[in-house]
Amino acid sequence: MMRQKRHNRMKSLSGVLLPALLLCAVLLSACGGGRDEPTGWRIPNDEQVVAALRKALREHSREFTVRFSYDRDVLSELPALAGDWVERALQETDDPAEGDYIRYQYGGYEIKSSCRPEGERYDYEVHIQPRYYTYLSQEQEVSERVEALLAELGFDEDTADFEKIRCIYDYVRGTVRYDRVHSGRSEHTLRSTAYSALHWHAATCQGYCVTLYRLLREAGVPCRVVTGTADGIFHAWNLVELDGAWYGLDATWDAGREEPLWFLKGSEGFSGHEPGPAFENTAFRQQHPMSPEDYAV
Repeated sequence: MMRQKRHNRMKSLSGVLLPALLLCAVLLSACGGGRDEPTGWRIPNDEQVVAALRKALREHSREFTVRFSYDRDVLSELPALAGDWVERALQETDDPAEGDYIRYQYGGYEIKSSCRPEGERYDYEVHIQPRYYTYLSQEQEVSERVEALLAELGFDEDTADFEKIRCIYDYVRGTVRYDRVHSGRSEHTLRSTAYSALHWHAATCQGYCVTLYRLLREAGVPCRVVTGTADGIFHAWNLVELDGAWYGLDATWDAGREEPLWFLKGSEGFSGHEPGPAFENTAFRQQHPMSPEDYAV
């Protein structure tokens, strides 16, 4: 009885990532083996779990469920394992509607896990319940608007990346106003989305950034969203790659200006912007080497 009581239990926690599914449950089965970071073990179809979770996040699934069995009690390790799945699912891919686009338009997740002994093994269930800033129908509207806008801009295979960046940047900073009405209301998460920027033409800095990210990536230009502080206040901006180097863009600060001041800035000219710890590590810097000087047209 003591063994049964010890293992028939549930754990739950809330995981909040920097920034944040219509109902859809995903079921995968596995049985133990292998070793990996950060928990010291992994299930055999671990990569399939991450791929399925990424698809669930993109489709706004309300709950993602993984079931598997293992030969020892690892219930206490499941939150870290599930957190690792989420982080890997949010990494950059070749799809403009994934990576940073998902990461900065959802508000974290809750994990619930359970364990039940079956003979010499243990059966586990892990439930990941994300929270989103938008509805799936709103994301479908964004995709339609992005496609239409890029068609209006008339880019073709001969259009230089500089021209793509300039046209998209000018469009966003010229048509989106800063949402001061909802800027102090943390519960109004829609203000931080591309939907708000493209549908209502109003957004906070994060909304500017995910809009630029989506448009530039759809146009074939590498782009990232960076969060940190600007003049001591939480802020978000973009990095964009051009001619082998990365440059800063801050459409929020340039919104409404006749001429932009924060367009394709090198590290020396991007004063006031302090990236958060996630962007100060060696790996990120090596993958996104920022030019010290502003881009020279």
